[in-house]
Amino acid sequence: MCTEQRPGDPGQQDTTMDDVMIPRRKRCSAMPVRYVVVLLGLLGSMVDYLVRYGLSMAIVAMVNTTHPVNHTDLPTDGACPAALNASGGDPDDHKGGSEFDWSLNEQGIILGTFFWGYIMTKTTGGRISEIVGARAMMAVSLGVSGLLSMLCPFAAYLHPMALASVRFVMGLAQGPAFPSLYVMVASWAPPDELATMVTVAFSGMSMGSLIAMGSSGWVIEHLGWQWVFWGGGMLALLWTPFWIYFVRNSPLQHPFISSEEKELLEASFCVKPRRHVPWGQLLRCWRFYPSILAEIASTWIANQTNAEGPTFLKTQIGMSLMNVSWVLAAGQTCGWLGSLAFGRITDLILHHNVLTKLNTRRLMHSIGMFMVVMGLLCIVWAECQEWLVAAMLLVVMTGVSANLCTLSLTPMDIAPNFVGTLSGLLGIGTLSGFVAPIVTSAIVTETGSWAPSLLLGAGLYLSAGILYVATVTTEIQDWNYYEDLPTSINEEQP
Repeated sequence: MCTEQRPGDPGQQDTTMDDVMIPRRKRCSAMPVRYVVVLLGLLGSMVDYLVRYGLSMAIVAMVNTTHPVNHTDLPTDGACPAALNASGGDPDDHKGGSEFDWSLNEQGIILGTFFWGYIMTKTTGGRISEIVGARAMMAVSLGVSGLLSMLCPFAAYLHPMALASVRFVMGLAQGPAFPSLYVMVASWAPPDELATMVTVAFSGMSMGSLIAMGSSGWVIEHLGWQWVFWGGGMLALLWTPFWIYFVRNSPLQHPFISSEEKELLEASFCVKPRRHVPWGQLLRCWRFYPSILAEIASTWIANQTNAEGPTFLKTQIGMSLMNVSWVLAAGQTCGWLGSLAFGRITDLILHHNVLTKLNTRRLMHSIGMFMVVMGLLCIVWAECQEWLVAAMLLVVMTGVSANLCTLSLTPMDIAPNFVGTLSGLLGIGTLSGFVAPIVTSAIVTETGSWAPSLLLGAGLYLSAGILYVATVTTEIQDWNYYEDLPTSINEEQP
């Protein structure tokens, strides 16, 4: 039900600048504003991934050689009979009216330049969003990404390096998006809804990947590969004005929020980005480094499932491309549902005081770690049992989703005033996205089997997970209030 309020009405205590500038507003209690914010955050992260990974699907139709990473020379000694018998591959492998004769090296550069730009601004984008405002930063990030996505077909016709350059700039533009979303959710989430709101907002990543995999084939067949870029770009540009209109950096600034919801969110009002970052104290906070290592391991596993998964399932197990796409789409769905389940269970445990916040983080990460490690070991053990391998891959992708309510919450747990800066630093984990394909290719080439690569991934994830569980903290650090501390403490506090 909507009730009309005007500045100066009796009983209205809190008058915001938006109320003064807009004389008549209708406040709607049907849906709390924080849910609108998190829903738009979900759609934003979905569009981010849709625009980001559209090229991975479109390049199949764009070029004659469809493998984005050079695995064509990998030995097949350890391949399953189904893979060895598929001598010609699937007849649909080269559908799409290929227009470009790009080498495998050129394709690798085009696909990789995005991440070089991405890591440059993700580590700094969080701090920028704290200074200029997360609302504006995320709007600019996805708005510019949408425009650049629409330019990709034109750049492709010019030169492969022109497309690579556009993708590099797109990576620069998208880097600050997720740190900005962290800052926004930290300002809008009540303590007992934090894990749920974070997982809902960031579950859009799985949705975006799912849509990219599920719809790109249809779009390419019926509309042409260009519409993969144009469609994603249009969605990003369509999302941007809704984000600007319905979202504010703080509940105190929102013209639509009810007094009841404002009172509920009162605990988040103390989350205030600071002008100065205590870099010395932050870098000496050793409790934060295990989260970075766990993020590196998580990105490594994501590479094995998302990037290397299609090659593994087709060339090693012998699945058809159709079945590969179904398995990966199901995996993304499991990851999405898993992230929502992990987040909600976390908040329920905390709400009913079943466990402390610290032990809840440990429990959720341990469950996810067990699923990932056991899933990878079972894939190695299953060898050529096609659907058992597929089922275990779904278990792995579900287990990784637990990170959204564990290590991804570390910035909010230890320093909510610097959540943008810390979430950006977690982006260092993206480095394994560059290293993992190189190491995997070298291992498979040398051994003729994918098993050592899968065992390496399991070992890295287990080691990083144990270190995280053993050292994680949920206590807010003193330097979170850096500008409120006496100068002597600022200088001496480790």
